[in-house]
Amino acid sequence: MVMIKNNLVQDPPEPWFKVGTVLVGGLYQVGYVKDRDIILIHSASKLTLTDTMTGERLSAGQDQFVSVEHYRRLKMPGFGFLVGEIIPTAGIWGGSLPVTTSAGFSLRKRDAHWPVPDVDLIYPDGRAVCVSTHNVCDIRAYGFSNTSFSFVIATESDVQIFARSHEGLS
Repeated sequence: MVMIKNNLVQDPPEPWFKVGTVLVGGLYQVGYVKDRDIILIHSASKLTLTDTMTGERLSAGQDQFVSVEHYRRLKMPGFGFLVGEIIPTAGIWGGSLPVTTSAGFSLRKRDAHWPVPDVDLIYPDGRAVCVSTHNVCDIRAYGFSNTSFSFVIATESDVQIFARSHEGLS
């Protein structure tokens, strides 16, 4: 198993690479836009839309807090260029992101090392690579986009973004 240190000094093995880490304060939930590698990040301070292939922040907005029950629906309305879309979410109130891809990759959270949980990226050949080692005990969400070309690991304080190239892949 390859151990990648806190906030990754090196990339996971090909075809994956770390795009970057988005620092957030008080993460509530994240959600992928359908059929796109864009993640909605909902934190105590703001909403952002980030391109998970490049790490570019595409839009930012302020959340008008309604109620906890409102967020427990595990869906957020799109904003900015995504007005009118509904984005399914996962995080502090539950939900989940896809943990497998059609290409045979999967993600697995290892709670056995509590209070320092890790997330492994499992390759189609069965090899496991630790892609997230945190000094926190609260991984709020992790999973792939439905395009299978990116995945995120979200904690209360950051969102780590990973991607793989579209070249030579269907």
